[in-house]
Amino acid sequence: MISAITSLITGGIDAYKQHGINKANKLKRQDDMEQARHDAKVNRLKNGDEKAADLDMVSIKERGLKDEFILLVVFVPLMLSFIPDYAPYVDAGFAALKSVPEYYWYVVAAVVIDTFGFRSMVRYLLEFFAFKFKGK
Repeated sequence: MISAITSLITGGIDAYKQHGINKANKLKRQDDMEQARHDAKVNRLKNGDEKAADLDMVSIKERGLKDEFILLVVFVPLMLSFIPDYAPYVDAGFAALKSVPEYYWYVVAAVVIDTFGFRSMVRYLLEFFAFKFKGK
C-alpha cells in the first residue's frame, strides 16, 4: 500500500516536473521565433537602407544645375526678406503660396528629396514614425 502511494506521489512529482520542462521549452521556442523575426526585420531594413544609400550616392555624383536652382529657390526669399525694399514682395509671395494645393507640396518635397539625395534619411524617418504610431 505504501509503495502504491509512494509511486503515485513520485509519478505526480515527475508529471509536474515534465509540465514545467514543457512550459520552459515552449517559452524557449517562442523566444527563438521572436529572435528570428527580429533578425529578419533587421536584415530587411539593412538591405533597404543600403539600397537607399546607393541611390543617394548616385544622386550626389550627378549633381548639376538643378541643385543650384533648388538652392536659389529655397534661399533667395530668405535672404530677400532681410532687405527692407524686398520684404513686402517676399510676404506677398508667401501669402500666394498658402493657396497652393497640398498635393503640390508633396511633389515639391519629393523633388527636393530626390535632388539632394535624402532617400535614406526619409526612409529612416518613415520607419521611425511608423513604429512610434504602432506603439512599439
